[in-house]
Amino acid sequence: VSAALRLGAYELLWRGTPPYAAVSAWVEVVKGVSGRHAGLVNAVLRRLARATAQGEGASGRTGAAGAVDPERDLSLPAWLFERFQAALGREAAVSAALAMLEPEPLWLTAVREGAEESLLAQGCEVRPGPDLPLPEDAGAGALPRSLSVRSPVPLADLRAFGDGLVQPQNPASLYAARLLGARAGELVYDLAAGHGVKTATLAAAGARVVAVEASAKRAASAERNLARLGLAAEHVVADLTAGWPPAGTPAGDRALLDAPCSGTGTLRGHPEIKLRLGPEDVTRLAGLQAQMLRAAARAVRVEGTLLYAVCSLTPEEGVERAAAFLEEAPGFAPLPLPAAPGTLLPARVGAYLLPLRGLDGFYLARFERRS
Repeated sequence: VSAALRLGAYELLWRGTPPYAAVSAWVEVVKGVSGRHAGLVNAVLRRLARATAQGEGASGRTGAAGAVDPERDLSLPAWLFERFQAALGREAAVSAALAMLEPEPLWLTAVREGAEESLLAQGCEVRPGPDLPLPEDAGAGALPRSLSVRSPVPLADLRAFGDGLVQPQNPASLYAARLLGARAGELVYDLAAGHGVKTATLAAAGARVVAVEASAKRAASAERNLARLGLAAEHVVADLTAGWPPAGTPAGDRALLDAPCSGTGTLRGHPEIKLRLGPEDVTRLAGLQAQMLRAAARAVRVEGTLLYAVCSLTPEEGVERAAAFLEEAPGFAPLPLPAAPGTLLPARVGAYLLPLRGLDGFYLARFERRS
């Protein structure tokens, strides 16, 4: 009975469930456990619903931004909320933090035709992923594309996964790869490639991809993923902060640097980050990103494109890092990002992709090498 009252209160105060639905559902639950307490639950929850409607109850997580307590209302350390505010402004920072407390669907990227048909045939519910705008010079194609999926079986048991038609990937990650604008036949570097998720999406676009990753274990994982998908790329195990690229490395048409970061745009899926992260970690990572950007700049030919991405919402790793790069690399100029009000928040350089509606939060900046 106590649990039913707590869960009913949660639905009324936090989830916004219509009062009639929340009260009725929990009264029925209690009837099946202790019928003599059903009237008590009905009375308490109805009283709470009335108080909430009259503004007497808890204001919930959707109250005015100015009244928000970061730790109580957003489950965020105060210092981290301050960094979000510095990057996004107070209102967008509150919206981003609240959104990352909500669940997300299973996001899959279709890398080959037939993915939706295979998922539907296995009883999945499939919806198109978000339609995020691309610049005209980034090109556009039917694949790869993002899908929102509800599956009756685990990912590994999906035939579409086993047949190499899909890979798990948040639409924000796919968007970062597509923003690069890689075209068939171009030489593209995927730097700090990790497990090769973006490598796969770039290869699916037809590019000749060279994936550079410091960890041999992650590079091997990337090779296995590409083999499952029926795609190919060259894998290089190298540290971007230790002299890469070596002399004689051909300059790429494009380079994507999704740099190691604080991951503060992925708190929905990785809430433990806010328990272990401190301000000093953000400073350290910003220094690492600066070194990696210098290496990425050396890998791009004149008139080539460099895309810098981090799944972080701090200014040190995002707009401040990009602005500092432009100051020390005068041969590069910023390229515009498309307008997407409510999704892409323009910054002094680049833009922040807000973690709304199941997206991960990212900072994104595109550059062109002019000399």
